[in-house]
Amino acid sequence: MAESTQERPKGIRLVTTTLYTLMAKHPEICIGLIVIVTSIISRYSSSILDNDVLSPPKNPRPFFPAGSPVLDYPWGDLMPVADLLIREELLVVMYYAPWCHDSIRAKAEFTKAAKVLENKVSFVAINCWWPQGPCKKNYKFHRFPEIYIYHTTIDGIRFSGPLLAEYIVRFVEEVMYPLTFLFSEDMILNFVSKQDNSLIGFFDFNSSPQPPGFIQFYYASIRLLEKNPLQPIRCGVITQQILAEELGLSDPNEIIMIRTFNESLLYPPSRNFTSSNIWSWALHHKEQPIVQWLNLPGHKSLELSAAIDRGPALLVLAPVNHVYKTNYYLNMVREVGLLYHYCHEVPYLEFFLRQSVRDRADFLHGFSEQQELCKSFYEVPEDLFSYPDRNCCVSVVGADKGLQNSKKICDFCRYMEKKLTPASLQPCNLGLSSMFAEDAMFAVGSNIQTPFCLDTFENYNTNEYRTLCCRECKIDLSYKSCASISSRRSNDKFVRQSESSLKRNICKKLTLQKTQNLLKPNQFIGDFDHLSIPVNFTGSACRTNRTLTLFFVDSSLSSALHKKLDIPGPVAFEKPSVIIIDKKNEANFILRESFSRKALARFIQNYTESALERHLRSESPRQSCDAASCSADVCVQEVTSKTFHSVVMQPGKDVVLLITAKWCGFCSSFSHTYLQLAKYFSSARDLVFARIDADRNDLRWEYTLDSYPTILFFPAHRKEDSVVFPSNFPKSLPNLIKFILAHAKRDLKTDTVVDICSKTCVNHNRRRVVHVMTHLRAKRRNIKRRISLLLNRRAHGKPVLKEALRSLWRTYRTVQRKIWNASLLQKLLFSHTRERLSQSVLKKHLVDIHKEGDSKVYNLKHDEL
Repeated sequence: MAESTQERPKGIRLVTTTLYTLMAKHPEICIGLIVIVTSIISRYSSSILDNDVLSPPKNPRPFFPAGSPVLDYPWGDLMPVADLLIREELLVVMYYAPWCHDSIRAKAEFTKAAKVLENKVSFVAINCWWPQGPCKKNYKFHRFPEIYIYHTTIDGIRFSGPLLAEYIVRFVEEVMYPLTFLFSEDMILNFVSKQDNSLIGFFDFNSSPQPPGFIQFYYASIRLLEKNPLQPIRCGVITQQILAEELGLSDPNEIIMIRTFNESLLYPPSRNFTSSNIWSWALHHKEQPIVQWLNLPGHKSLELSAAIDRGPALLVLAPVNHVYKTNYYLNMVREVGLLYHYCHEVPYLEFFLRQSVRDRADFLHGFSEQQELCKSFYEVPEDLFSYPDRNCCVSVVGADKGLQNSKKICDFCRYMEKKLTPASLQPCNLGLSSMFAEDAMFAVGSNIQTPFCLDTFENYNTNEYRTLCCRECKIDLSYKSCASISSRRSNDKFVRQSESSLKRNICKKLTLQKTQNLLKPNQFIGDFDHLSIPVNFTGSACRTNRTLTLFFVDSSLSSALHKKLDIPGPVAFEKPSVIIIDKKNEANFILRESFSRKALARFIQNYTESALERHLRSESPRQSCDAASCSADVCVQEVTSKTFHSVVMQPGKDVVLLITAKWCGFCSSFSHTYLQLAKYFSSARDLVFARIDADRNDLRWEYTLDSYPTILFFPAHRKEDSVVFPSNFPKSLPNLIKFILAHAKRDLKTDTVVDICSKTCVNHNRRRVVHVMTHLRAKRRNIKRRISLLLNRRAHGKPVLKEALRSLWRTYRTVQRKIWNASLLQKLLFSHTRERLSQSVLKKHLVDIHKEGDSKVYNLKHDEL
């Protein structure tokens, strides 16, 4: 074994020597071998690197649960959606990313909206994040989720409102019915009074079922909804020549824009009548809304900044029940805004105000009717919806004839005996070719007084008969107003289904209101205000250069804003909160009293007259500084805006205040030095150390600063002489000690100097104070002797200079005061115990440590008083 181990190194050396000799004699062979090996490695290494070292992504899973009314395509398929759009007139699509928090949060809201609009509109969800999906390859979204509404004849309509079920439902319904048909002057006034900008078009439907330009106007109305879903420019349609002439529309296919405070405009005839031209023209010429509804997206944006940059802004943060078309609190603010900007004569302004109050009253009254309707809707027996096998009926709706709240409805029925059941199984045949059917059509279109009912037996057939009953049906939620004069109910299948569908939709919205925890309309009754506003308020926007811009915000979507503006949470979300933000003057003002039209007008008037007190944001007060809250003899009080005066303005105490902000990085590192400073002066009874977060607590103007951290010193009995630590000196511990000693009371200076004096220093100063007191007492005796001589000379009638006598008395009092101060110092020096000496050694050692790293520190002489 020993021999084999010795031979192994010899063999290795032999091979190495042979290779070295071969390389020396034939270098080309070695180079060829290196090239071959390198090529082999490069060839096979490339194939290895080409292999995917990452695990493949997991297959997508359904985003919506089973049984959801939303059609989910987790693989990002687009073809099924295209096929569905061919069959459906309207389609609501949500593009989502399964990992996105906003998509996960919007999933529940999208499902609620789909349940409300079930059987009316199809809701689809597509995973647009799956890499192999067609959606990911075709669409590039910057954020998720994105909701689009697809129409059979128009491109996708993007929903940019809040991702809440009530907002989605409202937007979809408005896209379904974007136009309002106006049949009377009152309907036009009511339509115009609800918004600041209205677009009304005149189209002659007598000449064609689809007049020229109507479809372009229809598309433009949808695009205007897309542009601003919260405050769109509403579009109305007039079909009567008489009404059109009252608005100045002489020819069909003309459009007029009616603005509240500006003159109306006609769409220029020279401009092409296209949907894009119509909506761009309307957006260009619209006037600014009296009250602008801010749509705060919930993430970082410039929406609020752009609003308050234009000047002083009044923000009304109020709860919104978007299930209903009437925005109760927005109407109240708009009523105040109409009077605020009423600078010149505006036609129909009084009507607009009365109509707004009437809408709010109808809003409250209609809710109670809806509650009763839905309470009885689900209790209706099923047999009331079954149709008798011997009845065959149809209902015909007449024209409006200019009526606002009612229509003429005629029921045409055919009754057969039970023995004719085989015939009843056949399709319903009313015999519309008969003369009786012609009479029915005539009755619907005529001006015959209603209600009335006609019965007839055709050809004297006693086994069957027909009836025609007509009545006026008010456009109401309750079926009672549409009841026939007899107890017979309408049995037309489509009319019954339409009535049932209307009631079902109303009840679904009430359910949505409950699930979304929205304020019920009856909760607004306490805020119903129709009181008159002071006369001097009307038109005040034009009499001052401090005009306010009015904004409205849904309080449920602005929790961060409530917190930032220091508005109490529970009250803020249930009741309106009003705040004025004056960015230029860096001031905020909050309405303190209960919200009402009169209170809002008075609040605006007081701001105009500079009679409001600035609102100071403040955190909740924290625990005060006491023995229980102090640790290691160090205590720094946390100050807020509410406790600022009670802590900082204590008359008998010197206060050191550190002003910081949580986002300030240097403040965090400096806090350790500030704690050491507080520890250094821990024995001082009349010195308070405090700290305030200026980012969450507003300070008065004289204490507002532009840099952090900043130290303010408030001397006792002289709070108006507060001093700021110089910014050109480093905030080191020795500099801070010198700063405090330079401005503190004499007692603090003396006590501090004694505390930091060493044993040698104490002995030296004891001898020195004795020497000084001996010198001062001798000087006092000398002055007293000179005063006695002057008094004796004056007593013997000799002339004495009064000024010399007064000067001696002043010098005497000065020496007496110095003796008194020296005696106090002597007591302190001779009462200096060993415990205080040890404490002074620690303090001096602490200062020496901080002096080592600071070259700009002023030297503190601790060895001399």
